[in-house]
Amino acid sequence: MNLSDEQKQIIAQRLSDGASISDIQRLVTDDFNGSMTFMETRFLIDDLNLDLKEPEVAEEATIAQDAEATLVEEPTAGEAGSVSVDVDKINQPGTALSGTVTFSDGVSAKWYVDPTGRLGLDPEQEGYQPNPADIETFQMELQSKMQGPQL
Repeated sequence: MNLSDEQKQIIAQRLSDGASISDIQRLVTDDFNGSMTFMETRFLIDDLNLDLKEPEVAEEATIAQDAEATLVEEPTAGEAGSVSVDVDKINQPGTALSGTVTFSDGVSAKWYVDPTGRLGLDPEQEGYQPNPADIETFQMELQSKMQGPQL
């Protein structure tokens, strides 16, 4: 999707105001009459050299989280950063890119990017839905692998 300079400025302003990737995706769909997947929106933000603003956490919430963390002795499933992504050396037929992902709860899935750029997941467990934090970590890891010299 080609964006005008004015649309790019609107996106940059919204991001500086604290908008999330989903917010930008809705903006493109609702206001710019376009259609983008979450990952395409993330790539757009990266292509425009824009950064997401980290949400500020209230001090009380941080204290409550610290207190809860001291009660947990071992790591729990769903921790960010425990998602591993591998890229196939030879792509699966009918895909532009493919590989495997293991989510924080240990469930693996095959992932692929089809020729039109859409991302798909085929989990080992039927009906499995990874948690949102794992999905975000997976997409960021995949983006990193796609941009890096590993491919």
